Amino acid sequence: MQGRPLELADAVRIKAALPSGVFVPSEYCFANLWLFREIHGYRLVENPVPHVRGTTYDGQVHALPLDELTGDLAAALLAGDVDCLYPYGENGPEEAERLGLAASDNPADSDYWYAAAELAELVGAKTRRQQMRAFSKAHSPEYVRWHDGLAEEALVVLDGWARDITRPAADTDVAECREAIALAEELGLEGGLVRVGNKPVAFLLASRAGTARILHFAKGRRAYDGCYPWLFATYAARCGGNWMNFEQDLGIDGLAQSKRAYAPHRIKSKYRLRKCLHI
Repeated sequence: MQGRPLELADAVRIKAALPSGVFVPSEYCFANLWLFREIHGYRLVENPVPHVRGTTYDGQVHALPLDELTGDLAAALLAGDVDCLYPYGENGPEEAERLGLAASDNPADSDYWYAAAELAELVGAKTRRQQMRAFSKAHSPEYVRWHDGLAEEALVVLDGWARDITRPAADTDVAECREAIALAEELGLEGGLVRVGNKPVAFLLASRAGTARILHFAKGRRAYDGCYPWLFATYAARCGGNWMNFEQDLGIDGLAQSKRAYAPHRIKSKYRLRKCLHI
């Protein structure tokens, strides 16, 4: 197996190599790579050009280049066990043409982007806005900006959420979320926690990427209907960013419906670059 597993110390190098900001793929955020390194088998490989190698959710071996590619270097990467270069954002088709490759996208990979000012008011999300108002009226919730002292309360919410959904832990992101809580400071995560009375009922953790925020985890207790829209709207209003990325829906219908219910400003494709097929 080529390369080595990712290390926390790789954050500086990877952050410097990948663009950051609005409409770039969520995988360009180091916290995303780190927290889901086991699921995707991410490894840092140096040759023929530095790249992060992993496996997509649908089983494709991919390389995320950490340096400028030439056509020859791209061909060398794709000559071995790598199925595609991934992910590329809006520049994917242009890069494919430059490198002599073909570009394609899988809708399940697409990131959901929201304008923070719109999400703060739940513009275009009537049902979620009604849920938010009902939750606020019924519970007078308190929002607390994330700090290390909230870890214990966040774990209470996470454990409660896991019981609420009644799925085996192995079929959820509980382990990754638990690590995010433990390493929030090291990974540069921010977010907030919602209390009703003195009881924690929801929280979220996100990364900063310029004026964008990449939301990695949001967990809330089922008994508190409306806690999610209230949390998202409050965070969007207070985070100081202009854009929020809720990441992809993985092709899961329920997750896609939930993300669309918040009226995304854009759903952005992430491209895979492959060898051209010559007939």
